[in-house]
Amino acid sequence: MSTDHETLAYCWTYCGLMNALKVRRKELGLSQLEVDDKAGLQDGYCGKLEAWDRDSGRRLGPVSFDLLLAAYGVGLVLFETRPPAERPEYDPSQLGLSLEGGGMRRHHDGEFVRLPGRNRRREAKAAAEAAAAEALLEIREAAE
Repeated sequence: MSTDHETLAYCWTYCGLMNALKVRRKELGLSQLEVDDKAGLQDGYCGKLEAWDRDSGRRLGPVSFDLLLAAYGVGLVLFETRPPAERPEYDPSQLGLSLEGGGMRRHHDGEFVRLPGRNRRREAKAAAEAAAAEALLEIREAAE
């Protein structure tokens, strides 16, 4: 891939691309009709392409895009607009949790391992009901 070219414009939007193509036409000293003739487009089509944002305008299609680039003697170059983010290297000292296990307190319920804090209201209600039932049982035993 050849990189020996002169950069004429940078475009980030369709509007920017169309403005750059219009500037290129004017730099070459061509009228819109001359571009139509040189590119093999129908008469008046370059004007419609340059007025793409109006009701009477047209947008570039794949065929007209190729023809315009050839008529202007330019090409399209894609470039990355920002450098890729650096990937951090693995450093175990930066981890908040131990990878070896046991770093978190766990509650065992049967065969399931539950982390603390799940369903706290339900657990608190069940504990209160169990305490009330135990207190009621003690009262009944004392009454007998």
